[in-house]
Amino acid sequence: MKLLTRVAIFFYVLLIMLIGLSGLLLLAHQIDLGICIDFLTYLYKDPQAALVAGVIIAGSMLVSLALARIIYGRQEKESIISFDNPLGRVTISLSALEDLVRRMVILTPQIKEIRPSIVSTKKGLNIEIRLVLGSDVNIAELTADLQGLIKRKLQDVIGVDERIMIRIHVVKIAADFTKPSKNSLPDYDDEAVGRPLPFPGYKV
Repeated sequence: MKLLTRVAIFFYVLLIMLIGLSGLLLLAHQIDLGICIDFLTYLYKDPQAALVAGVIIAGSMLVSLALARIIYGRQEKESIISFDNPLGRVTISLSALEDLVRRMVILTPQIKEIRPSIVSTKKGLNIEIRLVLGSDVNIAELTADLQGLIKRKLQDVIGVDERIMIRIHVVKIAADFTKPSKNSLPDYDDEAVGRPLPFPGYKV
């Protein structure tokens, strides 16, 4: 997590905690309401005190807006990758690459489910893939082939020499079984079909 993100989270948490704690203490009668009214009256009537309070409030609002804009801009920047062509800049959404990986791999019969997550960093692309596999699979061989396939495909699609790190996490190994069809009939002995049943005799 970046330093500015930590500062922003600390700022917002501190501000909310101060407001919430003040409200709880006031409701619990731990803060005298008369003191609060006197303080607000003092700020309202004293121009210098009102100026100082206004500067503090306005500064807090500006800091909050600046941190929010920085965090939003950074998240938007990290959600795409970009490179320059001779005719201009090209950007690719990471969600589009995740969808490409999902559609490319889901056709593999040994893979029951896949959830890719791609993060762009200064060093390249970090890909984390969570898999649900069938029981009859060689995990080491399948994951190695899958890593190579995804890396080659993304390099071909992006068209640039981007460093790609692929981590695979197998979250579940599903049992392979086939449910019987509703229209399926039980097995019969062909020779017994059409053979009359033995007469059990009369019951008295």
